[in-house]
Amino acid sequence: MTPSKWIFFAVTCAVVLALYIMFCVVPIFQSVKMSFYSWKGGLKMKYIKWDNYSEVIHDPIFWKALRNDLIITLIKEVVICFLTVLFAVTLTRFRMKTGEAVFYKFVFYIPNVLSTVIIGALWKFVFTSGSSGLVNMFISLFKPGFKLDWLTVHPLGVIGFVASWCGVGLFMLTMIASIQAIPGELYEAARIDGANEMKQFQYITMPAVWLQLTFMTVSILYQSLGGNFGLVNVFLPNGGIDGNAMVMGLYVYIKGEGESRLGFSYASSLVMLVITCVISLSFKFGMDKAGEKI
Repeated sequence: MTPSKWIFFAVTCAVVLALYIMFCVVPIFQSVKMSFYSWKGGLKMKYIKWDNYSEVIHDPIFWKALRNDLIITLIKEVVICFLTVLFAVTLTRFRMKTGEAVFYKFVFYIPNVLSTVIIGALWKFVFTSGSSGLVNMFISLFKPGFKLDWLTVHPLGVIGFVASWCGVGLFMLTMIASIQAIPGELYEAARIDGANEMKQFQYITMPAVWLQLTFMTVSILYQSLGGNFGLVNVFLPNGGIDGNAMVMGLYVYIKGEGESRLGFSYASSLVMLVITCVISLSFKFGMDKAGEKI
């Protein structure tokens, strides 16, 4: 590289690094510092050592929020992974017309460009309690008088389903790209050897896209543990009845914005960060080990 290119590279990296430190690294250290204080947003702060962390760890609502997060995440993992692989294989391995495949890709990707508020409003109407909700109206055709309050009785199932509906499109496109990168000669050789579509999927497609599948599952995991708050805040901003829809993100938000316990919210968010990192890294390690055996 010429000296001018090195200078351009150094300046560009310096700017990016400075912005990263300013907006990512510094806030984390600031959060760590403030988590040791009792602070309600004013000028008065009291140093209380590890009291915030102790309260978070001994708060049963926080652990219920973690459990709810894990249940929603499990639903998303199963539904998104299954539908992503199903749709990707269908759109690549089955000989569809180009226009038809493009149409399906567009339809499946639409939920990814909608805002959380729009998605929440749409599905709230679908799962509305009483006879006005679309789900209840449909079930009433077979069971007259059916009026289940879905968001009260089954909040985690509803939120998990809606979140899965939102997340299929993007991962489907990345999975399609991975499948299309597999040499066609492998499938042709397998067909000559008498392998049916299921055998080809098991011994060619899955090993070839395992890295992409690992990326997808780990991404769903850490995005869900930190991002379930968005949909829950639209559907049940108070966390549901007796915290049956409380998630860690909403817990942090309520403590910080609702109760003005900013120091405590910093501590709970850092605990959430540690839990998310540990679970995500452990899951990735397990996926890597499983990939070695395929």
